[in-house]
Amino acid sequence: MGAHPRHTDFDALVALHRHDPQSFDAYRRAMLRAAVEEAPAEHRAALERLLEQIEARRCAAASPQEAAEDAFRMMCESVDRLRDAWEDVRHAAVELQTAIVIERARLPH
Repeated sequence: MGAHPRHTDFDALVALHRHDPQSFDAYRRAMLRAAVEEAPAEHRAALERLLEQIEARRCAAASPQEAAEDAFRMMCESVDRLRDAWEDVRHAAVELQTAIVIERARLPH
């Protein structure tokens, strides 16, 4: 698998992992690197940090399944933080819009 296709067949990845774990790991790292590089510039630093944390946990995990579960959990936590931040922005926008409507209603017509 010299060039890393965007979507590789799952069975091919399983076979690669079984027969050449080092190539599988190189492929995995290349796909993660590509995902970070394709992300909007303003999100890359946070994604880099998340990827470093995932890699550290992967190295410390007792099994590949534990590593995958840790990575999944970390990504879910990241999505939860994004959702919470979005809700904060949404609430702030609603408060601002409400204040503007009230202020306009108080102006003489």
